[in-house]
Amino acid sequence: MSTITHMEKSILGFMNSLLSGRFAEAERSLERMEKRFKAPEERRVVFALRGLLNAYQLDDRDALILHVFTDGDPPKKAVEILEALEQHLKELRSEADPYFDAWRYILRNIKKLPTPHRLKAEEKGDGEEEPS
Repeated sequence: MSTITHMEKSILGFMNSLLSGRFAEAERSLERMEKRFKAPEERRVVFALRGLLNAYQLDDRDALILHVFTDGDPPKKAVEILEALEQHLKELRSEADPYFDAWRYILRNIKKLPTPHRLKAEEKGDGEEEPS
């Protein structure tokens, strides 16, 4: 059984709140992480999550996290994106960056995350007939 780090648990908690539409809870989660994670590399994780929060709150339909869920099979799409990310980072030959580590963790754990509430609302709306 693998152990989950405190940071990984924080990332999953944040993502669950965010994708469920609980923005205040997601914001509080980020604030706790900002207080707890002081090292520059830890701050890169918070930076990545803050970007996700902003994109999701602004209903940015080009946001990567929404593409994972709108292209049919979220786990399959997450693997495709993860492979592309890994290839890109390999080509750059860059050092490990916690910003991308956060994304890797999210993509590897996509099955543990809920369908974004905005997409659920759209699915409900698609099945309804317009009043005459």
